[in-house]
Amino acid sequence: MPTLLARRFWGGHVLMLLALAAAVLLGLWQLNVWQAERSASAIDLTRDPPVPLAGVMGGDSPFPGDAVGKPVTMSGRWLPAGTVYVSGRYDDNRRGFWAVTPVKVGRSAMPVVRGWTARPQASQPHGPVRVTGWLEPSEGQGETDVNPHDPVITSMRIASLVEHVPADLYSGFVIAKEVSTSSTTGDHSTTGDGLAPVNPPRNEQVSVWTGLRNFLYGLQWWFFGGFAVFIWWRWCRDQLAPRVEEAPAEREEPVTPRR
Repeated sequence: MPTLLARRFWGGHVLMLLALAAAVLLGLWQLNVWQAERSASAIDLTRDPPVPLAGVMGGDSPFPGDAVGKPVTMSGRWLPAGTVYVSGRYDDNRRGFWAVTPVKVGRSAMPVVRGWTARPQASQPHGPVRVTGWLEPSEGQGETDVNPHDPVITSMRIASLVEHVPADLYSGFVIAKEVSTSSTTGDHSTTGDGLAPVNPPRNEQVSVWTGLRNFLYGLQWWFFGGFAVFIWWRWCRDQLAPRVEEAPAEREEPVTPRR
């Protein structure tokens, strides 16, 4: 009776071990990616020291996914003609608007959330400015804007600001923490013009969907490993099964007719 340790079976055993090791390692790698992505999503950057905006992103670059909520500083000039008001924003339990005015930084403009207001009206700033605030990505579509030509928009979606701002836009926006309106005297205010300050959204809650694809990939690789073991087991069983040899057919004796 053959044994599984026979030399002619070694190739099959080695192939199974290699397939199983590859599946386990690839599954662990995908789970590590899943955990790393969830950990990165849970990092709260809002308490970090501010850095220059130019060191984080440029006017033509896509929004860096690892910079959500990062404090930045920038200098430029207000573009008061591009002021808009974002509806559906709350200050405690009060529903109102965000007052947003872009700042021209180099060749592009960065939308700046200056503060919260109960009505879609606020004084428009002018002149040079230095802003320190939290960097945020463009929001989704939000509610339908029934009048896209008025200064009220339904979400901080960069595409919704294009027709309001006479300059190319960054792919994100800044929630102002401190606004310095005079570089010579150092005068500054938290938001300015009686607007209530806006706090950045906290990023401590991680969605169940974050990194889910990598988690499923890890399970998929382990399923492949289990399938490889099943195939190896079937192969071993077939090799050890006794072989049934066909018995030779009996020769039929010729029948002699009786006389």
